[in-house]
Order: sequence, then structure tokens, then C-alpha cells
Amino acid sequence: MSWRFVLVSCCALLAFVPRSSAQDISRAYCGKDGKAHLVYRDDSVKTLRSEPKQVGCQDIVVTADGRTVGWSVLVENCCTSYPIPTSIVVYSGNRRTIISVGQMVWEWRFIDAGKRVAVLSGPVHGEAAEANLYDAHSGKTVATWGGEGTAPDWAADWKQQFAKAEQNIP
Repeated sequence: MSWRFVLVSCCALLAFVPRSSAQDISRAYCGKDGKAHLVYRDDSVKTLRSEPKQVGCQDIVVTADGRTVGWSVLVENCCTSYPIPTSIVVYSGNRRTIISVGQMVWEWRFIDAGKRVAVLSGPVHGEAAEANLYDAHSGKTVATWGGEGTAPDWAADWKQQFAKAEQNIP
């Protein structure tokens, strides 16, 4: 048997492996255990490990294609009686990307069918400080908007969050 025959046979077999085996999430939720739980279309459930210092999760979202899920990571905060979200986890193809913003995550959402993540952040008490657009795969910042001038499409509905801060400036 030649190596070419083996190679062609392996490629042919891989062509018939169902794509859904990669990741086909029907829904996800944050459990009472503080962890993200994924429910696949075949009804199997996967509980994902917590991030360091994570005490909970919230705002869990599954993309329309069922291949990517994201959630806010809640951590204890020294100055409040409740945990606050400080990062976003993007889970796709059994790979995690952590997006840490340095302040509290106010809101976040997937853009471009889960290829990018838009995050509005700021201090725990106060006004919005920054809106960032990240690459969902690498976690790298793609764009930043600080509330001035025309809002980019991905942050247009956050303009009012910054307008409040502008009204408070003497």
C-alpha cells in the first residue's frame, strides 16, 4: 500500500465527518455554579471551566450559526457588595479567547456573525469611558471609540452613554 493511497483514503474519510461535530450549540446558560454551560443540538451538555477569580457569568450569547458563544466574567470587587463583569470569554471550536478591558464591562455584543466583539466599558460608578471592537479569535483591539464625533456603526447605539458624560462637563 502506497503512502498516496493512505493519504487519499484519509482525506476521503475526513470529508464525510459531520461538521456539527466541531461545535453546534443550540443554547447556553450561566449556571448557579457560576460557570457557562453549553447545550448542543444533540442535547449533550458541556460545563466550561471558570476563569481565574471568576465567581459567576452573565450576558451569555450564542451566535446564529451555533459555533461561537461568549459571556461576561463576573469577579468580586473590593468596593461593591456585588461582583462585576471585567472581561468577556469567547469560546469557539474548543478554543477560548479572553478579552479584558481594564474596567467594568457595561455591555458587549458579537459583530459580523461572531468574528468581532464590541465592548462598552467604564468605571463601576460613573459614565462610559470607551467602546472597543476586538477580533474574536485573537482578542486584539481592532478599533476604539471614546464617544466623540460620529460613532462607528458597531457603537452607534452607545452614543447616548457618552452623551451623559458630555452633559456633566462644566
